[in-house]
Amino acid sequence: MGSNSGYAGKIARVDLSTGAVTQVPTEQYARDFLGGQGLATKMYWDEVLPQVGALDPDNRLIFATGPCAGFQGLAGARWVVCGKSPAANPEFFTHSNLGGTWGVELKAAGFDGLVVHGKAESPVYLLVQDGEIQIKDASSLWGKGAVRVRETLKGELGDSVRVVATGPAGDNMAVPSTLLADDDSCGTGSLGAVMGSKKLKAIAVRGSGGVSAAHPQRLQELLGRVADLRRDFPSTDSRGGEGAE
Repeated sequence: MGSNSGYAGKIARVDLSTGAVTQVPTEQYARDFLGGQGLATKMYWDEVLPQVGALDPDNRLIFATGPCAGFQGLAGARWVVCGKSPAANPEFFTHSNLGGTWGVELKAAGFDGLVVHGKAESPVYLLVQDGEIQIKDASSLWGKGAVRVRETLKGELGDSVRVVATGPAGDNMAVPSTLLADDDSCGTGSLGAVMGSKKLKAIAVRGSGGVSAAHPQRLQELLGRVADLRRDFPSTDSRGGEGAE
């Protein structure tokens, strides 16, 4: 599994308590569990004990993409954030489905998923670039809104970086807190509070890689059929105009 299969081939693990960053092959999960949500659910099931609370360091916060991410024309830009949520009693595993460009950029940076556990001593953000992950100080970002954080990191790192962040509600582990990524894609499920519990303010990703299909000709045939369907059955908005999606 790798660049010829729709996957980048690696899942990164970040322990914020120790600062350790490790990698595991995507293949050990993806052969039996489909898509980003499938990968995340399997990892959560294996690693988070029932008695672990949503805001405990041992809870996992899992960011994952699926095999269609990165292929134009497949509408595969969706990605998920998963973990135990503090929003219900009893607390339970949940997932938040987001769009925009962050998930595709994570794959371009060389990773199909990112598993975060532990708790940093002070606020941090993760910088993910072409197979490398750095834990960076985010003390100056703590308490700021997600949009401000995104603008600040883009100002420092360049407009090409993609950012997912939480705001003051997440920092204070408020149950209604959300995540906000590029293109104003919003993640619910109170997982912003889980980010706050780990002192994780944001994750910035940038990559120059890509993926290719295991069967390129079959992919092109599929895209041709999709194009035919769009031509034959154009979508319309409530005012009768064509092209709304």
